[in-house]
Amino acid sequence: MEFSNECALLQEIYQGAAMGSESIRLLLPKVKNAGFRSDLQTQHQQYLDTASRAEEELKQLGQCPRELTRDRQAMLWLGVQGKTLLNQETSHLARMMIEGSNMGIVTLTGVLNSYGDSRDNPAQSQTEAQLADQAKNPAVALARETIQTERDNIDRLKVYLQ
Repeated sequence: MEFSNECALLQEIYQGAAMGSESIRLLLPKVKNAGFRSDLQTQHQQYLDTASRAEEELKQLGQCPRELTRDRQAMLWLGVQGKTLLNQETSHLARMMIEGSNMGIVTLTGVLNSYGDSRDNPAQSQTEAQLADQAKNPAVALARETIQTERDNIDRLKVYLQ
């Protein structure tokens, strides 16, 4: 992966983590189920950690992460408020988070594919290949790790669906 592609991938990782973090921040005041709240807080911390790692990689490349624009923040706020106005049930909120995680998986997989990632399925987790990739390209490794984390989050949130 060449320099500009690596920066673009890291920017995408950062943006996705920022969107996820902000989504959870907006949803938490609406959450009544203690277990679900705890799972969302864990996921929120994962997003913060991912954003921080992407930011560090960008800084090593002499770049700064692009923060969420006011337009994107406003659209996210409106989306969350609109989707929770009449329904704040745990199942509904879990479905919203699962849909967001799926969107993150699709976006990152598409970015990896468009940049010529060598794997047929960039999200597959195989320890040896992952360690080798991490040594070669931390951005690709972080993208794959992020995809797997999103899959794990989806699995954890499925218990709240009804």
